[in-house]
Amino acid sequence: MRARWLLIGVSLLVVVGGVLGWWIHGRTPHLGQAAYDQTAAILAKGPRPPGSEGLTAVRNHVKAELGKAGWVTQGQSFERSTPEGRLTFENLRARFPAGEVDPWGRHVRIILCAHIDSKLFKDQHFLGADDAASACAAIVEMAGFLAKRKPAQAQNLELVFFDGEESLGPDITPTDGLYGSRHYANQWRNRPDKPEFGILLDMIGHENLSIRLPFETSADLRDRVMAAAKAEDAQRHFDMATVPIIDDHVPLNSAGIPTVNLIGDFGNSGWWHTPADNQKIISAKSLDISIRVTLRLLAGLLEKR
Repeated sequence: MRARWLLIGVSLLVVVGGVLGWWIHGRTPHLGQAAYDQTAAILAKGPRPPGSEGLTAVRNHVKAELGKAGWVTQGQSFERSTPEGRLTFENLRARFPAGEVDPWGRHVRIILCAHIDSKLFKDQHFLGADDAASACAAIVEMAGFLAKRKPAQAQNLELVFFDGEESLGPDITPTDGLYGSRHYANQWRNRPDKPEFGILLDMIGHENLSIRLPFETSADLRDRVMAAAKAEDAQRHFDMATVPIIDDHVPLNSAGIPTVNLIGDFGNSGWWHTPADNQKIISAKSLDISIRVTLRLLAGLLEKR
């Protein structure tokens, strides 16, 4: 009899555990490991400064991955004078679904973006695993999840992978750096149908995840990020920076698209802009946290009218 009750008890635990597991996985997709693997695939192409073979290979890889998930992609090429001479840059844009006659002709509500290039260093083999291969990888995996599970949300997005976020000289200046986001933002500046929000991801996959929203983040977007982090039991990983941050969100905000930057605390990282920014510092758990918070933030913004 005791053995019978023990068997029943174990069976109930299995059923309850299965239901609980279904509820958790259905509510919060675990995409961190897939994004970790995508990061490795990007880094396998080598350094990817603007105009390099590595960047072309990464851009083609991202196009292929998005295409498999049903997204249509479009390149946005332009030229700029830089400290390295005149260079051709190319942003990569994506919309869903690929079968639509003209996905570029309709209104989208949110831009989900990251920079796809790595900083040019002539004296070191710099891969930029978290700056920002991990963010690109996370967007690829979120794109696949949304296309399959939440297509209505996917149709309200434009994905953008900016070229030339990194300066070609030592530091970002008014004329060096943010090349891709400046060009992209200018296309929207005087248009009445511009997206309502932007979410920028940068350095979101490092171990011991520490995200710091720029000091200038609007109160509404700050509160929405923090609420999303709390709902995902990840609030300890999110805080505010004490200073403004120059990144791809700046041109978007300037063009009238309120954009929040989920960016790692690079100033205290010890690996920022060094060869140590490689796959060894990337964590599938950290990527999973960043993805879950981003998806919850995205859903909340789409519910806002």
